[in-house]
Amino acid sequence: MINFNELDYFSAGEFPSGVAEYCDPAFMMKLNLFREALGCAVIPSPLPGGWFRHDGRKTSRHFVGPADQPVRLSDAGDVFPQCSPFHALVTAIECGFTGIGLYYDTQLHGKQRWMMHLDTRPGDRVIWERRSWAYKTIHPRPDSGRSTVIGYLGN
Repeated sequence: MINFNELDYFSAGEFPSGVAEYCDPAFMMKLNLFREALGCAVIPSPLPGGWFRHDGRKTSRHFVGPADQPVRLSDAGDVFPQCSPFHALVTAIECGFTGIGLYYDTQLHGKQRWMMHLDTRPGDRVIWERRSWAYKTIHPRPDSGRSTVIGYLGN
C-alpha cells in the first residue's frame, strides 16, 4: 500500500480513489523522482483507469484483476506534465521508465492537453505516441533492425 507521506511531490488527494491500494509503491516512488528531475508540475490523471483497471486487456500495465482478488499491482500511471513533451520524454528515459507513451488526443478538465503514460514493464523500453486515436511506435522502430537515437538516451 502506498504511503503518500513518503512522496515529496504528490498527495493522496491528487489521485482517484483506489490508487493507494492498487498501485505499486515502487512505481509511485519512481514517479516522485520523475517529478523532481523534471522540475515542473505533474498533474496525475483524475481517471481511475489511468492508474488501475479491473477489466480490459490483461496485458495492460494498468490491469490489476478483479477488485476482490487482484492478481498484481499496477505499475503504470497517466500524467499531464506541465512542460514540453520532449523534456518529459528525456526525463522519463533518464528515470528508467520502460513504457512511455505520448498522447496528443487527450483532455484534462475539458481542455485539450497532451498526456504521458509511464510504466515499469519488464524487458526492453518501448516508446509510442497516439495522435487522433492512431498509435505509432517510436522505439524500437518497427522498420529498422537497429535502435533509434532516442533509444540510446537511456543507455
